[in-house]
Amino acid sequence: MKRIVTAALAAALMISAVTGVTVLTGRFKDSVVPVAHAIPLHTSVSLPSASFKLENAAGPAMTSGAAVERAVAMPLSWLPLISDYTREAEKPVQATWVSVLVYGLVSCWMYVIGMGAAIFTGEYDIAVIMVKAGLGIAALVILVFSTVTTTFLDAWSAGISAESLSGKLSGKTVAIVTTLVGVAGAILFPMDDITNFLYLIGSVFAPMIAVQIADHFLLRRDRFAVAADARNLVIWLIGFVAYRLLMGVDTPVGYTLPDMALTVVLCVIAEKLKPSVKQS
Repeated sequence: MKRIVTAALAAALMISAVTGVTVLTGRFKDSVVPVAHAIPLHTSVSLPSASFKLENAAGPAMTSGAAVERAVAMPLSWLPLISDYTREAEKPVQATWVSVLVYGLVSCWMYVIGMGAAIFTGEYDIAVIMVKAGLGIAALVILVFSTVTTTFLDAWSAGISAESLSGKLSGKTVAIVTTLVGVAGAILFPMDDITNFLYLIGSVFAPMIAVQIADHFLLRRDRFAVAADARNLVIWLIGFVAYRLLMGVDTPVGYTLPDMALTVVLCVIAEKLKPSVKQS
């Protein structure tokens, strides 16, 4: 059954990648978006009013720092994806602010639902929680469609990133290959616990975003005319290694914030030691 569902999702993603964003507009969008909004609303109302026995969720204990880290990893990974779409907006700054605020608010809402569901049901498996909330087949529908729509964004963003690296690469082809690799990974690797994967993407994106923040907002370096900035790549690598080392230290704020602060400081020091040549 799992392989059948995976194959169905793969087929939907393949169609999305091949035909472009038009698949996610029109009737498809009009039918999926209301459902995607209705299910969380229903869950928010039904969980507190359901006749559940308050229990302790049967999951492993977690420190506050680890909880912060897991919550931070996903928004960080979405920043490059959001920029792939807002860069074409007529008002990119306003579009970025709207994206960040809406994503932040909805993410907080989802975290509250997840925490509340774990408290009320004593479960941490989302499938079991949805069944206990009385969602039934609706839970399967929202899981399928939410997976298709969000993963389409990931695959298409991979294609855009590939085109940025080399004009010889086809974004659509890369999106299809990314989809196939993702499907293979979902089949071959266990998906019950993705904690290590969250830490991996955190260690990649945290120093990368920190380098961008330092370059654009603090140092005002214009490097658009350069294919690759060797100094920034080295600092990014140092930030990655520092993140992996920080994973052995339990801090109240996790590893991302200290790592980003360290990376920003390294960028500033590097600029002080060797100022960049202004681009004409």
